[in-house]
Amino acid sequence: MSEPILLSGYDAKRCARRIHNEWDPTIDKTEWVIPAGLQMRFDAGIAFETAVFTELKAALTEHRYVDLAGVRGKANAIAATVDAIERQVDVIIGGWLPDDPDGGRTGRPDLLLRTASGYVPGDVKGHKTFARRAKGTLTYSVLEDPASVLAVDGLGAETTARFDDYLQLAHYWRMLEALGSSATGSARGFIIGTDNVADLASSGRVLTWIDLAAPFFETYSRSRGAAKRSALERYDHEQGFRLKVARAAATEQPALVEPIFTDECESCPWLDHCRKIAGHDTASAQITSGRLSVREWAALGDAGIATVDDLADLDIGAGSFQAAYLPEVTHLKDPIGRLAVAVRRARMLRDGVAIERETTGPIGVPRADIEIDFDIEWDPDDHVYLWGALVHSKGAAPIYHSVVSWDPLDDAGAVALAEEFARWLRDQITTAEADGHSVLVYHYAHPEPSYLKRLLGEDEVADLLARFVDLLPIIRQHYFGLNGLGIKKVAPAFGFHWRDEDPGGLQSQLWLLEARAAVDELSRTVGQQRILAYNEDDVRATDAIRNGLE
Repeated sequence: MSEPILLSGYDAKRCARRIHNEWDPTIDKTEWVIPAGLQMRFDAGIAFETAVFTELKAALTEHRYVDLAGVRGKANAIAATVDAIERQVDVIIGGWLPDDPDGGRTGRPDLLLRTASGYVPGDVKGHKTFARRAKGTLTYSVLEDPASVLAVDGLGAETTARFDDYLQLAHYWRMLEALGSSATGSARGFIIGTDNVADLASSGRVLTWIDLAAPFFETYSRSRGAAKRSALERYDHEQGFRLKVARAAATEQPALVEPIFTDECESCPWLDHCRKIAGHDTASAQITSGRLSVREWAALGDAGIATVDDLADLDIGAGSFQAAYLPEVTHLKDPIGRLAVAVRRARMLRDGVAIERETTGPIGVPRADIEIDFDIEWDPDDHVYLWGALVHSKGAAPIYHSVVSWDPLDDAGAVALAEEFARWLRDQITTAEADGHSVLVYHYAHPEPSYLKRLLGEDEVADLLARFVDLLPIIRQHYFGLNGLGIKKVAPAFGFHWRDEDPGGLQSQLWLLEARAAVDELSRTVGQQRILAYNEDDVRATDAIRNGLE
């Protein structure tokens, strides 16, 4: 093994089997075509990062930062980063830290910030980084003065929900330590996220400070039981284990980990390889909703439970099974209850059942003379560009109506489109009620009323919301779903099927981007019609569920 084992800032939070696959020389490295939906998320992340860098540079005078994102070649980027550190540049954007062979690390933090005693790492993330906490205190900085730490009560940095962010910062902190350039005192870093807090910063953008040494994270081991550990402690454990995995793989030793399937797998280039190794009927691969944790699946594997049939046939009350299984999962809340749900899903999967009724008797669904099914579509910038409705009048065929903008929308344009739809809906209600007819508007889940309230104000649409009926809570009250209770999973059980071969909200965003980018009118029109047909099917699916419930 001539190549040094160096893991990136992402590897400590990745599946350990992926690490094995990447370092095992006996496994063919096939080319992976990134799925369009995943590429769209990557592109959105890069665009957000670029926007943050632009804001940060605008907030600082030029002599206070250096932007190394465009430096080509690893050696050149490392040299430029080390030079910037030696010159004590306040903010280093897009740097590349020297490899740490002893620690098995390589990495490119988005940001390095000089404090009074040394550098700390920072990263840009396309998600929120803090939340309201009644007893919390948020430590933060503004872009204009990033090294000055401020505090505000009533908010707090996200911890468990953003565990991956902590691990990544811990990786860069260890690299700064190895370089001898880390700040003194407690290990720390920061995240710049999508939070918009105008009362804290004029731009709304802040650096959220992250304590890497505080024991925020619950862990469990059979030898020591439950304990809270810091991000650095968790990182050191995860990094150390993955180095062992990589070294074993690189030297063609037996794999230290076998595939266990998680949500991460759906965006992993090794998914097909792991499926081939594990077998098509592996329970962790087939049960994709309400998944058990890696530790639970491993404990089941140790007990000889691997396939869907194994799990479906499991007697979870057997004393011998519980004696082997429970000591491995005793830190979890209601481990037997969690397992019982997984066993139920395995039986449904084996028997070809998508949803199961959990109640008996008739299901009450509010009905009206005029019934309107309602669904929206929004673009990657979170602007609703399509408001679709299916109007049912007694004695007449249902009529699909859309309020749509095919041109990119800004915030004002999104509000104007929502106002247009609200006017149309009020006209429908006013006309119907003038004729003595009742009206109800049906939707599935919360986005439709949530976007209306957000765009137009809750008070402004209260008259409309009073007529809304959400079918999802009714479904949840009466049914259990093998793969959850999303409309795409539920409607087929009521006999409805989408015309499109690949229906989905993310897919429709891709169709929208393709239609907007089309150079010829025919391609543009075809894309637009595909979206309209998809939206019409969404509202027809709501109709099918509503009528199927009765």
